[in-house]
Amino acid sequence: MKHWNACAAASYKAQPCWWFEMVAKIYDVIVVGGGPAGGTAAYFLGQAGLRVLLLEKERIPRYKTCGGGLSARLLEMFPFSFDHLIQARVESICYAFQNDWITVPVQDRSLVMVMRSDFDAHILSHARAEIRTGVSVREVIEKDDRVLVHTREGYTFESRYLVAADGANSIAARSLGLRRKRTLAAAIEMEVPAAPEIMQRFANTVLFVFGEVRRGYLWVFPKAEHLSVGIGAMRPKPGELQATLKRVMDRFGIPLTGVPVHGHPLPIYLRHERIATARTLLAGDAAGLVDPFNGEGIRFAVKSGRLAAESILSGRLERYPATIHRQIGRNHSVAAGLALFFYQFPRACYLFGMRNPFTTQAFLDLLSDRAGYPEVLLRMFGTLPTYLATESLALLAGSLAGPEQERRIRSAIYPGFSR
Repeated sequence: MKHWNACAAASYKAQPCWWFEMVAKIYDVIVVGGGPAGGTAAYFLGQAGLRVLLLEKERIPRYKTCGGGLSARLLEMFPFSFDHLIQARVESICYAFQNDWITVPVQDRSLVMVMRSDFDAHILSHARAEIRTGVSVREVIEKDDRVLVHTREGYTFESRYLVAADGANSIAARSLGLRRKRTLAAAIEMEVPAAPEIMQRFANTVLFVFGEVRRGYLWVFPKAEHLSVGIGAMRPKPGELQATLKRVMDRFGIPLTGVPVHGHPLPIYLRHERIATARTLLAGDAAGLVDPFNGEGIRFAVKSGRLAAESILSGRLERYPATIHRQIGRNHSVAAGLALFFYQFPRACYLFGMRNPFTTQAFLDLLSDRAGYPEVLLRMFGTLPTYLATESLALLAGSLAGPEQERRIRSAIYPGFSR
């Protein structure tokens, strides 16, 4: 026994704080992944007094490929402030289709921009959890009474439950046979330090560009010291995204030469998939919850992280898949149909949808969780007669009294609207 104790002591000194703890400690919940889904789950589980371990393969803060646009209302879910993280508050949204432009104001400035590295780290800094970074999960094994997490570093951790928030290519999901039929889109993004006049041009303005890539779009998001530019599409051809992004950004005077390119998969929600076992819940990108129409992911990562925490705290894990489908999946199913229609008829959808300022307000309400896609569609089609009548009257006034009168008529119906 003395010999064993001496060996154990020597081993513990060589590997302080890990070797002995993994033998002695069983956690209530292990969270894999420190993004918005994992951080949110860890926060609410820790607030409830559970013993939580969060494993993240990168060092925090770490860069994450993401436009970083979200509704300010989403931040109200947490009882702490994100104000110091906001890089820009969007005042207008610009849509472009070939040579046509339209600008719609965001009067309440409800759309904000953040850097994901700071956003994720901020949530984790408030989580009452044991956080271990630089730890890569190799395999997850679920038993009747616990979950075992084996890491590439050779360690094993045990818990009663697991929240897998480890991204689109989730190792936990693969280990447990979940989401075997996942659908992935592709996106690339670049953080561009643009010239002052370009930064001023896009200050507090978001740009969406349609009609340049099949089944996808491009974007320019303003940040405090640079522009986040990117492109995403379903099933693009090899090299198509890179070539299209460079061509379009050159047109807008945004040079990409020498700027690192970051690519990432987008797990698009197209069907009701298996996202849970008796002791494991998938959240965020691991659950495939990216909006199939606009590619939004942060909101659903945060929502699913909280729903996963609530399911564990209530002891009703079996209800989690149905809750996710009810609160997220049904809406995404409508979005999938809209995406199919939009990319089949992009010009018509742009002319009668995106150019209609009432549509933008409906989408802003969607981003803030005050509306779903069914309501967006109802508002878009319901306001179409008003929009068409306004445009006809404005064009008639412009032909008779000049462009200033045309602008006044539009401004009277849609304040702040411009072309």
